[in-house]
Amino acid sequence: MTTYDIVIIGGGFAGIYSAWRLVRDGAKVALVEASDHIGGTMRSREWRGFLVDPGTHNFDLRSPIGADFYYDILGDSMRESNFANWASTIARTWSYGFEMPDFGEDDPDLCHAALEDLASLKGSGTSPDPPDARGYDGWMRQYFGLTLALRLKPMAEKTIGHSSADLAVESRGALGMFARPKLGSDQEMVALKASDAFYDDRLGVTLRANEPRFYGRSAVLRFGYPRQGALRAFCTAAEARLTDLGVSLRKNSRVEAILPQAAGLAVRTNVGSLKAGRALWTLPDHSLTRLLGFDIDFREITLPVGHAIFAFEVHRDNILGPDYLHDFSTERLPFRYNSCGLYSGQVRDDGTTFVMAEVPAHPANRQLCLSDDVAAKVWADLVDVGFIRSDAACSAHARWNCPVAYTLPKLGCGRSQPIAAAAEAVRQASERISTIAFGQRGRHSFMLHYESTLKHELKTDR
Repeated sequence: MTTYDIVIIGGGFAGIYSAWRLVRDGAKVALVEASDHIGGTMRSREWRGFLVDPGTHNFDLRSPIGADFYYDILGDSMRESNFANWASTIARTWSYGFEMPDFGEDDPDLCHAALEDLASLKGSGTSPDPPDARGYDGWMRQYFGLTLALRLKPMAEKTIGHSSADLAVESRGALGMFARPKLGSDQEMVALKASDAFYDDRLGVTLRANEPRFYGRSAVLRFGYPRQGALRAFCTAAEARLTDLGVSLRKNSRVEAILPQAAGLAVRTNVGSLKAGRALWTLPDHSLTRLLGFDIDFREITLPVGHAIFAFEVHRDNILGPDYLHDFSTERLPFRYNSCGLYSGQVRDDGTTFVMAEVPAHPANRQLCLSDDVAAKVWADLVDVGFIRSDAACSAHARWNCPVAYTLPKLGCGRSQPIAAAAEAVRQASERISTIAFGQRGRHSFMLHYESTLKHELKTDR
């Protein structure tokens, strides 16, 4: 029986990236996936002849860690774009080149009151980092002042499909779209940001301000997407590339047990066992502790954020919206719309294509996708926000759930009993089982996990 340096469990984004990094660094790798394909929630769905992406809609190429990976998988099949055609709205005005709330045009009274609060905070010298006990809501009040915090709170709750009252302050990272709202014109924001780091930290400008020093990561607009075949093409290319690199792909293999051995682990699946020095678990946290025989309730410490996804077939001439429109209005259900059918090149000869809308929903709210009334409301919101012409017709629509897109830490997560119990459960089972920190799930954390942790663990094993 072949012995692998590491067996990666789960063939979604985290598994694909980890396998790619490990095998390129000389490790002998097996990737175990329960379904008959890799890609997880990234893999496009077929609908009426279209390939519709249920999750990630482009590749972030702004850092070497991402660009190297995506280009190595797709090669010449990558279509690079600056994706400058994106915007946000809180009501009626579209703020191009901005994905945070912009109150400058639609709520000048709010801007005036919020800027007064910020001036008072600046004068008081209040620390921006409250204790965890105050949570995300407390951080917003202390960071922005009461006026803006109260206005942002329902917007944040719309984005996560849940109350923000019990979120830990660490949630601000995943909710970065509220970190730098715009409280006036670009010129006014530039003047304030240039005047003091206090304002630079808290206020945003659009890309149309022509002030790259204040753009942060958006100063470089570099994104990618497969030239054809939507994200399914990426998943197919990833499978071929990993195989070419020497990764042993074990599809249709469901893990039933992870058993410690004298010099490593045995990973038992429904079709046989694999021997390895280490195992990397990339699937949801709760499924690992359940596999190990521990009943740990992660609901106490993390908030899962899911999406109900809606696709509408329309004629391309009826699409008025940009590539992406972030909608912070609490009067409309979706928090994001996209014209994926256009930018993915999926337009039929008769001009029909599709647009999408994402509605945040807690995983328990599965009924959201089952209601025709909700679908009708989402379509009405597409029209109301101006993404679709008011006289446009929808020839067909589809809807489905993405139960968990990411998770957010709740108050006390870092020192909670379930987190400690989960970590101890894994340690007791074997110190050769690697996991990403419990409660911290997302593409970026998966990509960073290799450098921060996994490569050091493998060196220790050897």
